[in-house]
Amino acid sequence: MSWIKRLFSRRRIYCELSEEIREHLEEKIEELVAGGMSRKEATYAARREFGNVTLVEEDSRTVWRWPSVENLLMDIRYSVRMLRKSPGFTIVAVLTLALGIGANTAIFSLADQILLRGLPVPHPEQIFILRSPGPNHGHTWGDVDQGAQSFSYPMYKDLRERATVFSGLLACRRITVNVSGHGETQAAHADLISGNFFQTLAVQPVLGRLFASSDETAPGANTVAVLSYSYWSRRFGADPSILNKPLTVNGVPLTVVGVTRKGFYGVQIGLTPDLFIPVTMKAQMAPNPNQTLEDRTDRWLPVVGRLKPGMTVARAEAELQPIYQPILESDAKLLKLSGDDLKRFISKPLLLISGAHGRLVLQDGAQEPLLLLMSMVGLVLLIACANLAGLLVARGEARQREIGVRLAMGAKRIRLIRQLLTESLLIATAGGAAGVALAWWCLNAIMAAIPPDQGRLGLATNLDFRVLWFAIVLTLATTILFGLAPAMRATRLDLQSTLKDQGSNLSAGRSNLPLHKVLIVSQMALTAVLLAGAGLFARTLANLEHANLGVKTSHVLQFKVAPSLNGSTPAQTLAFADRARNEIAAFPGVRSASISTTEIFAGDDSVSNFTPEGYSLRPGDDTDAMYDYIGPNYFSTMGIPLIAGREFSEADTATSLKVCIINEKQAQRFFVGRNPIGLHMTHGSGKLYTNPPMEIVGVVANSKWDDARSDIVPFLYMPYSQDVNLGHLAFYVRTEGDPTPIAAALRALIQRLDPHLPVNNMRTLEEQVSNSMLNDRLVTGLSVSFALLAALLAALGLYGVLAYVVARRTREIGIRIALGGERADILGLVVGQGVRLTLGGGAIGLVAALVATRWVASLLYGVTPHDPLTFVGVVALLAIVSGAACYIPARRAMRVDPMIALRYE
Repeated sequence: MSWIKRLFSRRRIYCELSEEIREHLEEKIEELVAGGMSRKEATYAARREFGNVTLVEEDSRTVWRWPSVENLLMDIRYSVRMLRKSPGFTIVAVLTLALGIGANTAIFSLADQILLRGLPVPHPEQIFILRSPGPNHGHTWGDVDQGAQSFSYPMYKDLRERATVFSGLLACRRITVNVSGHGETQAAHADLISGNFFQTLAVQPVLGRLFASSDETAPGANTVAVLSYSYWSRRFGADPSILNKPLTVNGVPLTVVGVTRKGFYGVQIGLTPDLFIPVTMKAQMAPNPNQTLEDRTDRWLPVVGRLKPGMTVARAEAELQPIYQPILESDAKLLKLSGDDLKRFISKPLLLISGAHGRLVLQDGAQEPLLLLMSMVGLVLLIACANLAGLLVARGEARQREIGVRLAMGAKRIRLIRQLLTESLLIATAGGAAGVALAWWCLNAIMAAIPPDQGRLGLATNLDFRVLWFAIVLTLATTILFGLAPAMRATRLDLQSTLKDQGSNLSAGRSNLPLHKVLIVSQMALTAVLLAGAGLFARTLANLEHANLGVKTSHVLQFKVAPSLNGSTPAQTLAFADRARNEIAAFPGVRSASISTTEIFAGDDSVSNFTPEGYSLRPGDDTDAMYDYIGPNYFSTMGIPLIAGREFSEADTATSLKVCIINEKQAQRFFVGRNPIGLHMTHGSGKLYTNPPMEIVGVVANSKWDDARSDIVPFLYMPYSQDVNLGHLAFYVRTEGDPTPIAAALRALIQRLDPHLPVNNMRTLEEQVSNSMLNDRLVTGLSVSFALLAALLAALGLYGVLAYVVARRTREIGIRIALGGERADILGLVVGQGVRLTLGGGAIGLVAALVATRWVASLLYGVTPHDPLTFVGVVALLAIVSGAACYIPARRAMRVDPMIALRYE
């Protein structure tokens, strides 16, 4: 004992070791010395129980020194040893953190690819998209921004030649083509692009050459193609011999002149093209007899430019407007506009928006859901960190004796904090590694749930360096977030009381129970917010699934073909449509079959203006309506009720009287108080259109078109036999039972009628409707998963606190029972504490949810952000979570043996 006294006297540490510790230390060292060890070796061996201290000999005296910072490996080894002693704690801590980091990393990977990542080109910050908001006249195609980003080809050329603010101005348009080869024809995605497309984006080939301005000459003269790297690898096995070989696209041989580099996906994320084709091949690749390449009234081309270095957006817009207005004035003359229409048209601005992330088509519908999911997984991570902080606080209190001894033996507090943080870092590292693996699995599961034609093309399922760096930063941040406060609290001890009281009394020293309670209340509050959000989205999805679409979706199979892409004329397409429809209708088990030129519930709209007979148009009247060309028995096949008149019949041919059918919305708009049957609608308005009037032969009930969320709009149907541009066909087949078994027979029929015609999007109408709700399904599924995960973590945290309380008050509970206390009172003591914590956290969470849910109102359908039923459900779920968490600790408290409890100290 004398050398231990000299030790603490030399270091001026005035504390009194308990008799048990002194005896244990002396006995252990003397035992090892008696076994043949030197005193230094024995002391090194004994330090395993009393902390990382090092003993050296100076002048035959024993001196204790704390190791230097270089001994990080010693810290790690000690931390691993301590974590191995508590496998239950380690496993729970690692899994908890893995779930939080994994969910955050998976959602961040999606958000990074869709919202954050720049175009894979040099200096993407110089890329800008042109847009011209305002009234459109003539034909306008648009995939976003209500057509404001679409320009005619002549207008694009005018801007390219006159604008000096750009180092390059390109045009591109996504289309679908039929590619023939190896005895089969497949649909492929192609980009019609200007000759300077690759030069403007500074993209290099991996094989051959890319297009130049010389590849954009006379219409139909540039029979060349460039393959994307992914298509070249997938379809041709990365065979370099494909170079300079012909590839039949829409029946036209195109010479493959090059392959783009790996990773280049054009200017629109999520829709990686298979081929790049010169824009001058439009007539062959996207045939439409009424819309030629040089038609100034046909706006169909998105335009993207690269600003010159040093050019600002404001200056560029100011220089572009004087160039753009004369172009508008010239177009207005062709459109024969006058009055207010002319003023509004020629006053349209030409604006620039950032194209650093490409054309924001996929982002238009995905941005809000992704930001919401990022917020939700962030809350899950906070709950996980609060849970781990609670575990570490409890673990720190259980190690008070160890920490007290190490402090008494000369350890500095900062050294112990570093040691505890090392343990937290090991937990975080293991959790982060497991989280990355979980994120990879989650990302693959999410991508598998997205159909390829719904924007999945070009999105990667692997985790790149950006995402891995995010996971690493998240891991380090969580180490500080959940490890620092418990470490500082665990090392803030009263050595005298800690070393004097012999460890069993868990109430000794500074109580950590208030901190536990704060952590649990915060977990419950965050869980309540997540449960409220998940409940609202679940109700939204249920409302969408049960929404009245106006269409009977059961027992209907659909598919589409595009004969015009194989060179078929409208007359040939009409003959094919009639024959295929009649043969399908004769199939056994088929109740009816029909055709439309545009797919329903696919987000593909055709809108034009129609002039009603006998209606006095007033300035500002909106005469726009959606329209579709359909076949006989269409409404009976789709289950849309016929209110008045008749459906189209075989007698409605290309040469017969022009007819149409309108929906109730259109009838209420222009024919209030009048019977529309027998009256007429004219396709178009103003002086530009000279279409013959169409007799209204029927009125049908309202039905939705884009998806279940879409509003009922005026709609006009015309016979596909009277479509002068007939080229694309969507077939709908209603069967007596499950339509899936006839899919193979339908494919065989189409192949027999035209061996080179690929069948696309073969699916049931129910699947089509389900695909239209993709965003809602993903948001609901992920939000419910995150909310349930949060509830599980909160339950584990509450369980830990109550178990901690029972352990602290075991002696008190034993005394109560020994003095005749009822076990029901003990039950109420434990459950009451759990209920109070749940009620406190739940109340805070519900108030926060009432505020937070206002931000997601645009994502809801058929339910308000403050839906009472949802919030009642949240309260019920919190009660279940609280009850499950209270059960085991309460049961343990009721079974306390008074005799054992009184000997607990």
